[in-house]
Amino acid sequence: MPKVSSQQVLELALEVGRIILQSGGTTNRVELMMKKVCNCFGYPETESYVTPTGIFISIKDENGNIFTSIKRIENRRIDLGKITRISTMVNCMEVKPLSEQELQEQLVNFTNELRKIDNENPWSPWIRDICGGATSGFFCLLFGGSWAEFAVAFFIGAVVTFGLKYLEKLAFNNFLLNAIAAALIVMLAKTLDIFIPYIRLDNIIIGGIMLLVPGLSITNAIRDTMSGDLVAGTARAVEALFITVGIVAGSASMLKIWSMWGY
Repeated sequence: MPKVSSQQVLELALEVGRIILQSGGTTNRVELMMKKVCNCFGYPETESYVTPTGIFISIKDENGNIFTSIKRIENRRIDLGKITRISTMVNCMEVKPLSEQELQEQLVNFTNELRKIDNENPWSPWIRDICGGATSGFFCLLFGGSWAEFAVAFFIGAVVTFGLKYLEKLAFNNFLLNAIAAALIVMLAKTLDIFIPYIRLDNIIIGGIMLLVPGLSITNAIRDTMSGDLVAGTARAVEALFITVGIVAGSASMLKIWSMWGY
C-alpha cells in the first residue's frame, strides 16, 4: 500500500489525539483513534502513550525506521460533539489499498475536515448561558426547590456560565477558577435572598454548584482505571479532587464572609 510521509501521518494522528483529549475524551479512545489513523495511511505498527496532559506516539515504516513525536496538552474543555464527529470520521476511513493519488486526496480531505471541526463553535454564547441557567434551575427542582427557587437558580446559573467564559480567558488554574465561581454562586444567592422572601438558599446554592461538579473527570478517571491505564486514571481522579476542594473552599469562604456580616 503506498504511504504518505511519516511526518504527515504523525502530525495528523497527533491532531486527532489532541482534539479528542482536549474535548474530554478518555486516553483509551485517544490511543485507539490515533492507531486507526496511522493504520489507514499505511503504518499499522503504531505505539502510543497518552496522559491527560501529553501525547506520545511512535510509528514504524516498512523499512523498520521509527518516527516519534509528542504533543503537550494545556487547555481542556468538554465538547462531546467533537469527539463523536472525529470518531465517526476515523471509523469511516477506508483501509483498503488505494493508489498514491487517492491516498493523498484522503489525507487532504481528512485534514481539512479535522480543521473545520477543531475551529467550529457549534453553540452561540447566549445558548450556553441559557443551558447553564436551565441546568442550575432543574437541579434546584430535583433537590426539592420551588418554582420561585428555580427562577433564582436559573438566573444564577446563567450569570455564572457567562462569567466563566471570561474567567477562562485569564488563564486561571482549575482550582482557582472553580473557587471563584462557587463564591460567586453563594454571593448571588445571598444577595437575592435579601430581596426575594421565602426562598431556600440550600436548594439554590446546590443547583448552582452542580454546574461546577467535575462529573466527566470522575467518569473518565474510573474508565481509564478500569481499562488498565492507572497513571491517567489517577491523574484525572486527583484533578477532580482538587476541583471539588476548590468548589468547597470558594463556597465556604463566601458563606463565612456573609455570616460575619450577620446574614
